Amino acid sequence: MSDAYLKRWSPELRRAVMRVRPEFFAWPQERRERYGVEMPEEDSDRLDQALLSELFGKTYDSPREASNAAAELPLSLLNHWNETRQPLIGIGEDCFFLNDHVPNKKTILDFPTLRALDETDYACQESYRKRDDSTYTAKPYRGALYLGWARMYLDDKFVYATLSMAAGYIFSELEAHVSDVVKERVPYREVPGTDHGKREGDSWRWDLRKEAGGQEELVEELNHRAIHHVFARFDALREHWHSLRRCGVYILEAPDPPDPLEFGRHFVFTDVQALEAVRFRSFVRDCHAMELPAAEIEEAVRIEKAQLATWIAEQHEELLETFDPKVAKLRKRYKIMIHKDAFKDFE
Repeated sequence: MSDAYLKRWSPELRRAVMRVRPEFFAWPQERRERYGVEMPEEDSDRLDQALLSELFGKTYDSPREASNAAAELPLSLLNHWNETRQPLIGIGEDCFFLNDHVPNKKTILDFPTLRALDETDYACQESYRKRDDSTYTAKPYRGALYLGWARMYLDDKFVYATLSMAAGYIFSELEAHVSDVVKERVPYREVPGTDHGKREGDSWRWDLRKEAGGQEELVEELNHRAIHHVFARFDALREHWHSLRRCGVYILEAPDPPDPLEFGRHFVFTDVQALEAVRFRSFVRDCHAMELPAAEIEEAVRIEKAQLATWIAEQHEELLETFDPKVAKLRKRYKIMIHKDAFKDFE
């Protein structure tokens, strides 16, 4: 076993694995990776039990109890826990781990490239949309990667990463920007509605309303138009970036990470050709080989935000002349329920 492979293994992780599966280090690399990705539940629970003892001096009577405790680790310990486990559960030279669903009961080991996985997942999602809506018209594949989560070593430093297509990344920036622009035109604040926080079974109701000094209906209409406009831009952006054929990736520093210990990066891929060029076992090396200046995508976002602000301003001016708040538009209001464990899962 090479020194390069073992250098990221802490003594605590080595001892924990030796207690659970002592023959692990004698296996060939392919079998070790397969084991880390598809670890049997019993082994996973026992590993949690051993590693909690090694790292934090915490002992539990049963592996299942330890596994439950590992799932409840506070953020102050979670980074250390994730980094320690990474060499076991990640694959390839970067110990890459995808923290997203892989379709068809497969793992990332079953896909030679990032595109192979992304295209398979896209096909599954399209089939679900068609099943749920018989009138749905399938869209051509232009890369579907959107705010995916991953962990890896980037230049020998443990990082949390987000993976997106360029069109998706710009869309996410525009979607977050809508409320800021609308507030500039019509100041408002979010206030709890009558049902906000009400418990229903294992979930609670999310019910926030806009308070805008009597202009609530206008704000709703302006916001509704802006969101629809941004979704239309998303479709246009997908086609635009596909036509450019840049075959590159922007590696962006994540702004203001929620934890000062967290070292975040956002990998933004230009098109499907870029996805085709990335293998999971050499993720960082493949990305560096076609890395583009981050300023390019940042400028693209700036331009789109400026155009969005202009569009919203024009819509606002029109509404000031034509909008009648007494004429209520029939729109379906969705009931939003948040499971009691939702934020824990997010962490």
